[in-house]
Amino acid sequence: MTNCTRRSQSVSRAVLVLALVALGILILAAPPTSLAAGLTDSAWQGEAAVQAQEDDGDPEANLPFLFAVFIITWALFFAYLVYMTVKRRAMEREIIALRGSIEGEEPDGPADSGHGDGAAPGRDVT
Repeated sequence: MTNCTRRSQSVSRAVLVLALVALGILILAAPPTSLAAGLTDSAWQGEAAVQAQEDDGDPEANLPFLFAVFIITWALFFAYLVYMTVKRRAMEREIIALRGSIEGEEPDGPADSGHGDGAAPGRDVT
């Protein structure tokens, strides 16, 4: 189980790294005016309105945001795919281990003595 725990930790680290990369892309794609500190709520809304008016004529102005969301979506999809693959492999190993333990217990178990007719071992039923 420690191997499975290590893999789940590595997957969670990979997801965290992807999230940080996505956040970095979003910060780099944001216009510098929106990152300005010290804006009040009314100034923020005014700044957003001015920027919206400026961007109305240029449909390519939002392409960095579209690209960032595109990259984040695919990164999350592949992270989820890796996570599910690791979980599936862990379940397969666990099923194999359980089958092995069940097969190892069959000869010792009282329910099935190896005779299909229910007779006790060593006794001939005729």
